Amino acid sequence: MDRIDLIASLAKDSNCVVDCGCDHAYTLIKALKDYNVKSGIASDLNDMPLENAKENIIKANLENSIEIVKSDGFKNIDSKFDTAIISGMGGILIKNILEESISKLKNKKLIIGAQSDAYIVRRYLTNNNFIITDEYAIVDGGKYYEIMVFEKGNYAYPGYALKYGPILLKKKEEAYVKHYENELKKLEEYLPSIKDTILKDEKLVLRNEYLKILVGDGKQMISILNTDNYYREYFVRDDVSPLIVIAAGGGYKYTSPRESEPVAKFYNDFGFNVVIVNYRETLDLYPMPQKYLAEVIRIYNKDKRVSKIIGLGFSAGGHNILEVALHQDIYKCKIDLLMLGYPVVTAKEEYAHKGSFVNLIGNYTDEVLLKRLSLENEVNENAPDLFLWGTYTDESVPLMNSLLLIEAYKKNNCNCEYHMFPMGGHGLSLANKESSGGDKNKEIPYINKWAELSIAWLKLKLA
Repeated sequence: MDRIDLIASLAKDSNCVVDCGCDHAYTLIKALKDYNVKSGIASDLNDMPLENAKENIIKANLENSIEIVKSDGFKNIDSKFDTAIISGMGGILIKNILEESISKLKNKKLIIGAQSDAYIVRRYLTNNNFIITDEYAIVDGGKYYEIMVFEKGNYAYPGYALKYGPILLKKKEEAYVKHYENELKKLEEYLPSIKDTILKDEKLVLRNEYLKILVGDGKQMISILNTDNYYREYFVRDDVSPLIVIAAGGGYKYTSPRESEPVAKFYNDFGFNVVIVNYRETLDLYPMPQKYLAEVIRIYNKDKRVSKIIGLGFSAGGHNILEVALHQDIYKCKIDLLMLGYPVVTAKEEYAHKGSFVNLIGNYTDEVLLKRLSLENEVNENAPDLFLWGTYTDESVPLMNSLLLIEAYKKNNCNCEYHMFPMGGHGLSLANKESSGGDKNKEIPYINKWAELSIAWLKLKLA
């Protein structure tokens, strides 16, 4: 079955179908001849497609059943219809067409064939009282299409499902699988050439999503507070024992995969159970990322398998877990020990990683909130014992972030062990092959020592 036949079949038994951007009207003709559609409206903005459509409609002897209307989207469609087709366009254009005439489309069946950005259409329509009733993946003329059917209804789809298609994810059709195999191959060829840390991490997040489509996710993603944010358990022992909770970095824009699974595996190998928290799947503003993280910590505070909670944060994830650790009375959770790698600490203009604060609060102008989120101001005598490390040459989060935190710990007579390495940049994670994402600049054996030092520190503190 080709694309035209598939779309026509999805309109089966309709009374009247509008084909918006009808081109040659092949789909409408097929629908009326083969799928018991009673009548149709062939619509297009341009004269040439309408002339082609008219000629084909006459050849098919359907001029009394198909009306031809010149229209920008659905603006000039005045006849009654129960089904609408929009196909052969990108998702952004389709969304714009829908948005301009959404009131005309309520209670209609919508058949959408997007050449790209299908998730934009899914997100828009499911936010406007439609549900997804079917989906298909098809390659036609060398182009990949996702064909979606929407009808009236309400359902809150997870963000991942909207991005990749809730029904397509279950069907795993051949065209769908091949498409993402090709996308993964292209991405893996591109990854080694990426030098920018943030861009590489964003692409690694995408790579993980493609792998999840193709081979599945070995760990259950447990939703946090009924949102797209989630956590995963990496337990290697069943006795009552300490638990490490990881908050990866990502500038409060995403959570870095390089600071997630590779780090979990390292601590698993030393007998520690680990939980990874993806607190940035939704881009809610402060204090929601902290609340998502605190909710997970609260869950494990009550877990009979857990004796102590050890927070481990990197970069902006370090800021997130540090803020929760310093305000345990507010977030109603308990962190017993804290480990931070190259953390974002201060919002002081001369030292701040401004992008993190813009992503967290939506601006860099709220002086009251920025002062509140400069966590060197929030340290008190109850701050958990801290293991801290970073690099002298960090190009993203200035070294002064860590030094201000150490100074605050000292003033409050709190305990801190600090390791500053003389070379290396930002976002090093374990600084080894497992966490580098293919970037040789992030494989520095000398800096990898921080992880072994953290094990020695944990043994000392947990003795």
